[in-house]
Amino acid sequence: FSCTMAAEYTKLHPELYEYNEKFLDPGLLTGDVSKFVHEEVEQIYKFKLFTPEYCRLLIEEAEHFGNWHTEFEAFESVNIQGAEEDDDPETTLHLHQMYNLQSVFYEIVDKHLKPLTETLWKTYKMKKKDKPYILKYEPDVIKSMGLHWDNETLALVVALSDPKDYEGGGTYFPRWDYSTGQPEPGTAVIYPGGLSHEHMGLETTKGKRYLFLCAFY
Repeated sequence: FSCTMAAEYTKLHPELYEYNEKFLDPGLLTGDVSKFVHEEVEQIYKFKLFTPEYCRLLIEEAEHFGNWHTEFEAFESVNIQGAEEDDDPETTLHLHQMYNLQSVFYEIVDKHLKPLTETLWKTYKMKKKDKPYILKYEPDVIKSMGLHWDNETLALVVALSDPKDYEGGGTYFPRWDYSTGQPEPGTAVIYPGGLSHEHMGLETTKGKRYLFLCAFY
């Protein structure tokens, strides 16, 4: 993403580019983790993070911005901790490319997700935040992700798409035969990285499915 592109880019939804509680689920704003977070299976916690309106606007903003990057073959990368990772094919758009969207999300993390994670895991103290990004699945491009594990302390996955806009999909954890299915937009799951929580992205068979992801250390 070049400075020239930044200069030429016109924001579709300028309201996304500053922190605003109206885009966050009311349960999250209470801060009462015991009431709005549910443990689905062992250490896979589900809660509402964003409002459906925010999800819709973010998808529209991402498609308006464009500049998606697709890796059609498996590839290797290095995370912010310097660890090498093996990655499956994917279509992604990182928020740091889109003006200050990354810093807006980091404010959400500091105000809401850091306290949440440090409540769920008593000995965990958030030290680093990875670069958040949007992941897109579509049948004719990248439609699924193979079985893998995440090389981070905690992984966050948020459903952005309305279930009526796609078929198939879901993050599947075979150890518990558990799938996130087709949740309402704004629904998040957070879970530990590592071999204990191997998972895969089930095939999206129709439409487009968007997810918001970030890793924490």
